[in-house]
Amino acid sequence: MFKNFTSKNFEFKSLVIILFVTLLVYLNHFDNPFFFDDTHTISHNESIKSLDNWTSFFSNANTFSSLPANRSYRPIITLMNAIDYNIAGGLKSTIFHYHIFFWYLILIIMVFILIKHIYKISLNKSQWVVVFATAWFALHTANAETINYICARSDSFSTLCVVISLLLYINPIGKKWHLYILTMIIGIWTKQTGIMFFPILFVYILLFEEYSLIDEFKTKTKKKVFKILKKIAPTAIIGISLFLFNQFYLTPKSTVSTNYFVTKFEYISTQCYVITHYLGNFILPVKLSADPDIAIIKPWYDIRILFGVMIISGMVFLMIKTALKQKLRPISFGIAWFFIALLPTALNPLFQIANDHRMFFPFIGLFIAVPWAIILRIDKYKLFEKRNNYASLIITISALLLLTAHAYGTIQRNKVWNSKESLWLDVIQKSPKNARGLMNYGLNHMQKGEYDAAIEYFNRAYKLEPNYCLIHINLGIAYSGKNNHIKAEQYFKSALAFNITSPDPEYFYARYLVNQNKYTEAEHYLKQAINKSPNHSYSIQLLKSISNKIITPEQEIKILQEKIKKNPKSEHYIDLSLKYYKKGAYTLVITTCKELLKIDPNNVAAYNNICSAYNQMQQWKLGAEACKKALEINPNYQLAKNNLKWATDNIN
Repeated sequence: MFKNFTSKNFEFKSLVIILFVTLLVYLNHFDNPFFFDDTHTISHNESIKSLDNWTSFFSNANTFSSLPANRSYRPIITLMNAIDYNIAGGLKSTIFHYHIFFWYLILIIMVFILIKHIYKISLNKSQWVVVFATAWFALHTANAETINYICARSDSFSTLCVVISLLLYINPIGKKWHLYILTMIIGIWTKQTGIMFFPILFVYILLFEEYSLIDEFKTKTKKKVFKILKKIAPTAIIGISLFLFNQFYLTPKSTVSTNYFVTKFEYISTQCYVITHYLGNFILPVKLSADPDIAIIKPWYDIRILFGVMIISGMVFLMIKTALKQKLRPISFGIAWFFIALLPTALNPLFQIANDHRMFFPFIGLFIAVPWAIILRIDKYKLFEKRNNYASLIITISALLLLTAHAYGTIQRNKVWNSKESLWLDVIQKSPKNARGLMNYGLNHMQKGEYDAAIEYFNRAYKLEPNYCLIHINLGIAYSGKNNHIKAEQYFKSALAFNITSPDPEYFYARYLVNQNKYTEAEHYLKQAINKSPNHSYSIQLLKSISNKIITPEQEIKILQEKIKKNPKSEHYIDLSLKYYKKGAYTLVITTCKELLKIDPNNVAAYNNICSAYNQMQQWKLGAEACKKALEINPNYQLAKNNLKWATDNIN
């Protein structure tokens, strides 16, 4: 039925239709906002706001992110982000999406050419299966997780570089001039997984060029192995050298790319289950999540891990078996591609155990292997013979239904990515024990001014991850919104206590202090944030905005003295005594607090500050006397208890 469609006109028209339908399917995604790592690589990243120093992207990995721990060496991504930012004139996600989608369409064309070549050299001339495989890849719902996520352009573009590299190797001119090495380098500079081109190329050479090593293993084996190694050597040497240079020389020491909180064995054994999760999403992508909550599985003999080992073993067995026959080798090549592409995230323990955008690169292999397996079955039973028109019709309708289902699924996933509220609602529905999901869904309530609802979700997240710094920050923001400044300060300071490499605790506390008109304190924390991350744009902007409002300690003292003259309130005296204390003017602390006690004889804070000042002056007995008076008024005043202990310990 379809074997008559062997013209180039059919190929061209089919490819145009695929690209057009893909565009229609993704029309509702171009306005989707920034998420996740987009914050520190784009929104908060001062480096991308100008292209004047674009060459620094290739020499300084600090330009990639405003978070020290996340500064991978990916200069191509930083350059792309800078180009899009400057074209858009700011943070307009639409321009970023246009750029990403353009390269996705190019990738679809390249996948079409690659699949056509591999199927052709494997003795099959049916073009409809090439069209089906390409359309399946273009519309597959799982790909929406990568295309919608702007920061995941590293996955889609590095995959494009790998595919183009392979096509350039296949092309006589590209092979002669080693042009495929250039695109491999661009791929590695896009994401470290680009290094996997060289093992993929090795498998391609073994299966489709030097397959005599497999067919006649016992004949001139050494000579054949040497021939393969000679072909792969330039790619392997340059690729590995560049990768190691990037990792150990250009990647900053502050970058944390390995999760040391889990053992390698635990992580790798859990990946056996993760692979089945990915395969499940290839077959039926109904459980896609922007933030899966898959955790380390213990013990190693858990049924999920054992099932994964069984599936992997079966696929490896199939990969080896299909490598032995020329007609079956696209299956072997596709399975090999799948496993090779998974190696970087399966062997190096990452903080995120699984992530659905990691499927993009490995799935190329499955889009090669699975359609080929299907066409072999169809050919075996001659279902496209004229006498089997009924079977042909069923197969055609089934293929169209599959593509339609994926197109519909992609449209729905685009809608999920349309807003932070819809995305995080989807996450917590699928992963109710995901602390980050609960926290981010709470953020949607906070942005609406629904502080009680936000605090409820933050507290649920806190129970799951009490040491998650961002939860403390957001609780501080929420309580400040409710004007509960005691709790706000408590959570902001507990966030600071984590002493993480991110500038977020200092930035958000500084922002809170600015709202309290405490500009000098805010300046202190903003400088700490910028010291952590010199290209953290929000801290830089906030510091600039308050630069003319920052006053010196001397000016603050004069302001408080004027306030006391006009309105001698207790808090003004206490604030003034604290300013003197910070300056080390302990005698003035005592004088100020004694003035306060004339109008407020039972002021516990005044007695405590007198005690603390005497202690600093090493007049321990006078300090102890003041603290005892404070505790007579309020026996539960903890600061006075601490200062009294300080004094009595020294007296003794």
